[in-house]
Amino acid sequence: MVAEFLERSLTRRPDGDPSATRLMATLQAAVARSLESDADGPDLHLLDFLRESARQSRDAMAREIHDRIGSAASLALRQLELYELTQNVSSATDPRLDSLKQAILETMHSTRDVVTELRTGAHSAGSLQGALAAFVTAMAVERPVVEIRIEDFDDPLPGALGEQLFLVLRECLRNALAHARASRVTVDVRCDVRGLDARVSDDGVGLPGEWTFGNGLTSVAERIRILGGRMEIDSAPGGGTTLAFTVPAGEEWHADAR
Repeated sequence: MVAEFLERSLTRRPDGDPSATRLMATLQAAVARSLESDADGPDLHLLDFLRESARQSRDAMAREIHDRIGSAASLALRQLELYELTQNVSSATDPRLDSLKQAILETMHSTRDVVTELRTGAHSAGSLQGALAAFVTAMAVERPVVEIRIEDFDDPLPGALGEQLFLVLRECLRNALAHARASRVTVDVRCDVRGLDARVSDDGVGLPGEWTFGNGLTSVAERIRILGGRMEIDSAPGGGTTLAFTVPAGEEWHADAR
């Protein structure tokens, strides 16, 4: 039902808000997890079908979002750039053009984020590596060089932890790519029976002497706190930045992994 609603919504309004699609996709995932938690014996055959159906629905949604919203935003940006050339105007002469361009770019980035989330689960070392690599590719940056090193996990991460870990690392990467002016960014993730350790480091300009948490870092800190972990930031002007966080393993972690 959720997938059918999304398909009808995208067909009627191809320029719709990506956040609404993200909300409905989350609802679909929550329904699937609720059904899985009560399953036993023969019900597992039904769940196999459910998982495959959900995967196909997510892939279909990703295609529709990419082809409709993403392509429309990209075309709008190209038309705006063509207008600037043909009319000999720029953001310097008309500040509204810069605001419009930023709005289109934000829509494109949000669309890429939603497509990445739909296509890639973040519950294993391989899928987490793939999801982060896909995000870096979608950002289409030539510099800095991004190196992602994720240690193989003996067991898949619990669903909630895997999803939160991906969102945290993605936000850290986004900050580094957007603000650090670095030549290299590295992501390291290790996981064992004691818990999870991760860090995102760059060799960029570092944080200024006096700085405050923006919305992105605030969100990261909240997610880590919800997971029962802690975050540390090591930075100095001109000395790069490292965000490190740890999440201890709890009973529900091992129960979910089994």
